Amino acid sequence: MPPYWNLFRRHGREEFGDTDPPQAAPVHIGEHVRTGSALRSYAPLMSLRPKDLRLDTVYRREELLAQGMHRRHFASAAMRRVLPGWWVRAEADVSLRQLAAIVQSRLRPGTVISHESAAELFGFPLPRQLTYAGGAPIHCRGPANMSRTAGTLVIAHLPSREPTLTHRSLVISHPLVALQEIATRLSHVELVVCLDALAADQFGTELRMRRSQIEQFVASSQGPGAPALRQALPHLRERSWSPMETKLRLQLLGRGFPEPSLNVEVVESTTGNRFYIDLAYEDEKIAIEYDSEAHRKDVVTWQKDVNKNDVLHDAGWKVIRATIADYRKPAEFFARLEDALRRRRPSVA
Repeated sequence: MPPYWNLFRRHGREEFGDTDPPQAAPVHIGEHVRTGSALRSYAPLMSLRPKDLRLDTVYRREELLAQGMHRRHFASAAMRRVLPGWWVRAEADVSLRQLAAIVQSRLRPGTVISHESAAELFGFPLPRQLTYAGGAPIHCRGPANMSRTAGTLVIAHLPSREPTLTHRSLVISHPLVALQEIATRLSHVELVVCLDALAADQFGTELRMRRSQIEQFVASSQGPGAPALRQALPHLRERSWSPMETKLRLQLLGRGFPEPSLNVEVVESTTGNRFYIDLAYEDEKIAIEYDSEAHRKDVVTWQKDVNKNDVLHDAGWKVIRATIADYRKPAEFFARLEDALRRRRPSVA
């Protein structure tokens, strides 16, 4: 009986004749496969191939070898190493949370997920190079009985006495601790984006904090990252609902424009529908709307934007639309905004 029976995607009598499935088979548990020691004594009847593995599962190398996979497969393009000793099919879709759970339970029991890994798990809008999808290794702290290591897949830092919490079954650095741990690797704008997401009254990180709580933490923080947090804190706004709203607001302030209001509510009188202006100069009734790729590709989002545009025009608002191209090269966007302000507030030079 092959010990890897349940690893096959194709199984049953049509695959194995009239033989009934063996009773002792590998069992998928969370992110890995556990194989009974008794199964290791059986010689495989056929080779276990990468295409026989599940796409949502992470496997220990030694277990795959014991279940019949040839060593050559690990050097092929069909397999991908995701953790020391842990592999997946090359096209597998496994999450940071899956891998962090293996690190915490199997590779380094007692460790705390930290730095950008913790920040990503909380939902901070990080630059791509600091995310798992962007190639960042998994970061953790401790435990005290294990040494510090720095590999391409896992970086283990020295243990810390900073506060932690349990979030969706993982022990993780406190959100502000994680942010301080990576603050020196973020630009000022990127750090403000993260603080805005943490304090947002809607659409922010998975766990959010009040501004007063953030201020209390930052005031007492010390060590690397603390000065950057203190510099970013005055720019925190609780009403920012997306990274680009924060980035546009800071860009406008840097150019010398007055600070706009964020997500100003406008109610359509005939239907009672509520719309929200991304950035607004309320006295001049100038609305700045940021159009992301989702606005162009998603039909529902596009239709809402069309309706909002009509409502704003009917209510006397001047609407200025901005895209990522305007943010990267803002000269024309600034010119349109300056012109609108000049027309609606003649005293502005």
